[in-house]
Amino acid sequence: MRVYSMNQNIRLFLGILVLGLLFSCARTHQQVIENTSEFQKHRNSIVRVENKHGFFSRGAGSGFFVERDKVATNIHVIAHPGPVYIKSVDRKTNWKVEGVAAYDAKNDLAILKVVGEGAALPLGNSDIVQTGEHISVIGYPDGAYKVAEGTLHGIRSNDKWLQMEVDTIGGSSGSPVLDSKGHVIGISTTVDGFYSYAIPSNVVKVLLTQSESSESLEQWHQRELIRSYNAYVKGEMNYTKKRYDKAIDDLDAAIRLNPEFIYAYSKRGQARSALGDHEGAISDYDKAIQRNPEHAVTYFNRGYNKGNLSDHEGAISDYDKAIELNPKYIDAYGNRGVAKWNLGDYKSAISDYDKAIELNPKYGWAYNNRGEAKRELGDPKAAIKDYNKAIELNPKYATAYSNRGFAKLELGDPKGAINDYDKAIKLNPQHTTAYRNRGAAKSRLGDHEAAIKDFNKVIKLNPQDAIAYSNRGAVKQKLGDYKSAIEDCDKAIQLNPQSATAYYNRGVMKQKLDDYQGAIEDYDKAIELNPQKAATYNNRGVAKRKLGEYEGAISDYDKAIELNPQEAAAYRNRARAKEALGQHDAAKADFEKAEELDADIEK
Repeated sequence: MRVYSMNQNIRLFLGILVLGLLFSCARTHQQVIENTSEFQKHRNSIVRVENKHGFFSRGAGSGFFVERDKVATNIHVIAHPGPVYIKSVDRKTNWKVEGVAAYDAKNDLAILKVVGEGAALPLGNSDIVQTGEHISVIGYPDGAYKVAEGTLHGIRSNDKWLQMEVDTIGGSSGSPVLDSKGHVIGISTTVDGFYSYAIPSNVVKVLLTQSESSESLEQWHQRELIRSYNAYVKGEMNYTKKRYDKAIDDLDAAIRLNPEFIYAYSKRGQARSALGDHEGAISDYDKAIQRNPEHAVTYFNRGYNKGNLSDHEGAISDYDKAIELNPKYIDAYGNRGVAKWNLGDYKSAISDYDKAIELNPKYGWAYNNRGEAKRELGDPKAAIKDYNKAIELNPKYATAYSNRGFAKLELGDPKGAINDYDKAIKLNPQHTTAYRNRGAAKSRLGDHEAAIKDFNKVIKLNPQDAIAYSNRGAVKQKLGDYKSAIEDCDKAIQLNPQSATAYYNRGVMKQKLDDYQGAIEDYDKAIELNPQKAATYNNRGVAKRKLGEYEGAISDYDKAIELNPQEAAAYRNRARAKEALGQHDAAKADFEKAEELDADIEK
């Protein structure tokens, strides 16, 4: 009795996790100083600004005297309806706010008229500032009077806002930005993932010429543009507290009141992204970019959302623009590398990770992802070196352990792989990829029962994990439990109808149960989804041979050999089909070729 061999190597998926970053976390940290002559000199000019509602502070920031009875600050600091308090650094002096002397909603700037007097800071000429010059931002970050020192990075062309490399945190809004002469060249207003921004001082000068009479705070708070700022601030607060639906409601209101509110579109995009509404997020980022085409972080965030929709080319285009606007945007290089990885452009992805590492040699995430690209290029040893570095930088980096385990498995070290998966799972008990790959490693060592337990755990953590069902079915097949294995493959296909491997595996199992027609149907689908897998053609040929379809079987063996000329079993199987058709000379030639490739092959 002849045995008609098929490829019984059921494929187990080994999932790799490569993560993108939504928000940049690479801001340049500058020195914060508390005892300098500059710090002491301006104590009587720079004030704390509080916006109260009942007994609670709804907004707190900074401000400074621009005239003896006028204080400049940001609109968003004082937008909430209620009284505004101006306090000195020692809190011994309070100035009553008489009203709003002037405001510029587009630039987030307000001039308050106060009762009493203060020492005005000299306003410099923001049109002549130079990139790279030293700056000081003095205000009340976290409620404490401090100086943050940094440098001027650049000037946005569309609105002349100053782009600064300096740490400005909550409470810095409204702080004066001073040059080396102690002149105000800007008013701190907002931050993104990399830079802080300031309104140019010349905008203040223009506004002061318009401040003839003041409007009461109560009346001013009723203006639509100010109500828009108030809604925006509430949206920011809800976003920070991860109340994304409420944040979107607030930001909807802000945009209704001011359809040109750039930052409301950007923040709403972030909230929608957090809820998984990537199309809605992209729409918001589109609107923000239409109104301000020079904001690198908006391009970055839009690219992230495009990537989540598998529009990797579109994502790369956005990361390109973010990098053009900010050549030091580390996360943009990192995420562009991810997009290129997803397109199979591993060499170019490595170049992006190289750049990210050049900019920040302690960027563990980039080492991990570079390792992934190297592994995809067939260099698991080099990949392991990168995973080692990622783990050295962050010993709690669960995904780096999981990925290193994958590389070890590829190098034929399933025990070492299991050790890494154990570590990943200890660090993150919800790490489904680590459980799934550990199951594959255990199966490779012959511990199929333990492998099934790992796949069971994956399914418990994520009942929608098609790969786990497919893998569990593959291991059940090894234990001879074909019917249950087929049920698992059925579930995998239900969850992911595009899984060529699940169809292939199910075909093998049906063939084991002598359901050759059912096996052929599954192989047909597997080939439709992945026409480059030689084993699928070989197995379909075996099934056709069992049904007496010798010509069709030979055609499949021909294709298997075309895809993999070193597959001895395909030559042997073709020889048997030819022999059945009486083509003895051709069969003999195929048998000889099979033995040439594998001297131990069974005839």
